[in-house]
Amino acid sequence: MVYEVEVFKVFLLAMARLSGLVVSAPVLGSGSFPAAGKIGLVGLTAMLITPSIAALNQTLPSEPLEFALMGASEFVIGLMIGFVMTLMFGAIQIGGQIMDMQTGFGMMNIFNPALETQFPIFGFLLFIVAVLVLLATNGHHVMLRALISTFDKIPLGGLTVHEDLPRQISLWGSAMFYDGVMIAAPVGAAMLVAYLIMGLVGRVVPQIQLFAVGFPVTIALGLFMVAISLDLYVGFLDGMFHQMFKNVSDMIQGMS
Repeated sequence: MVYEVEVFKVFLLAMARLSGLVVSAPVLGSGSFPAAGKIGLVGLTAMLITPSIAALNQTLPSEPLEFALMGASEFVIGLMIGFVMTLMFGAIQIGGQIMDMQTGFGMMNIFNPALETQFPIFGFLLFIVAVLVLLATNGHHVMLRALISTFDKIPLGGLTVHEDLPRQISLWGSAMFYDGVMIAAPVGAAMLVAYLIMGLVGRVVPQIQLFAVGFPVTIALGLFMVAISLDLYVGFLDGMFHQMFKNVSDMIQGMS
């Protein structure tokens, strides 16, 4: 009977760690993913991995408060891993916002049900493409495998934070802005050339109403540049996903 109780405790703690990932990770934490599906995914995955979790040197706490605190630390582990993954999709939103501001769509946003927030129009398009690429390359499987691997490196209740981890997180944040600028670079460069040409035309032919002519030109040019640079964007996503999972590995090392 005592053995069954200990196994059930391990199962609950594994569920807590998995829940943190499902709450915060892109795609898995999407608002479009039904809550029943998330609960079923967490419960089934925890059930499958519980027998493979290494036994601890000491018994798990039996006091409700101590056990709840251990469960909270397990939830934080999954939450932090999902947070690192979300930074990459933050770069996509930044890139889309820059593109919208340059092309004239900056005053319009649409609701993204996956992240439950307002998204720029180009950012939403790039987000959908990124999700499709992630699913097509089985990135959601890699997410779950990355979290499951933490049970070998971070034992239950063994959360520690290395002193250089906050600095590393700040570097990932700066990389997010860099990736966003790189995503928007083709459209931004085209818009720079377009604005320079329109400025010269406005000087040479002052009678032209650039305000009326400029918006259709920038919108059409922006759509054209997005269309021809999508292939480049997909190739850039491959490097971003590779870096994302490398960052997850570094995060696991920083908490072990």
